[in-house]
Parts: sequence; C-alpha cells; structure tokens
Amino acid sequence: MRATWALAAGDADRTARVFYSNLFRLDPTTKPLFVGDLDLQGRKLTQTLSYIVDHLEDADSLMPSAVELARRHVGYGVVADQYASVGAALIQTFKQLLGPAFTDADEKAWRDTYQALSDAMVAAAYPA
Repeated sequence: MRATWALAAGDADRTARVFYSNLFRLDPTTKPLFVGDLDLQGRKLTQTLSYIVDHLEDADSLMPSAVELARRHVGYGVVADQYASVGAALIQTFKQLLGPAFTDADEKAWRDTYQALSDAMVAAAYPA
C-alpha cells in the first residue's frame, strides 16, 4: 500500500481530481455533498489517505481518527451506502493512474484496508 500511495501521492492534485470524477460517475448522489472548494476537499482527501497509510500498523491512532471522521461526515449528509461508492472510486482511481503498477496484491490490500475502516466508520456513525 505504501508504494502505491507514494506513486499516487506524487501528483496528489491529479489523484484527487480523478477520484472525484470517478466518485461522481459511480454514485451521482455524492456530488451534491461537495458544495465548496473541490480543490480544498481534494487536499483533505489526500491528507487523509496519507494519514491512513502512515498509521497502518497503529490501529490505536487510526481507528479513533476514522470514527471521528465518520461522525463528522454524517453532518455533511453522507449516508452509509455511499461508503461502498468511495471504495470503488478509490480502487478505480488507482487502476487508472497506476496501470500495471497497481497489482492484484495492491488492490487486495487497499480493498481489505478500506473495508475494515469503512465497516468501523459506518458502525460508529450509523448505530442500529
């Protein structure tokens, strides 16, 4: 994951633009959530992804941060179903930007990590 993120983060602005393009195409219900400066939002996205990658082995820091982020997103109008769209857009973005450098093993690592984080975030933000 670190290697693929290093490649994608090398042009963080492009990564963010491609991600949001993919997200809005895959799930048009997400577009109205972004009413402000999309460039600023893109910087926040890449900072968040950098934080995740930097804290992969530090669940004691990562999970509380992810839960806090999820709770904030409820206030922005994010619904639980949109987490799957974000994960799909992220994987599609890596495939587009990195091509063959984004291996099947990389995809599995990103999918597994995203699933674990999004499961915890959804559980915290949308209790039954």
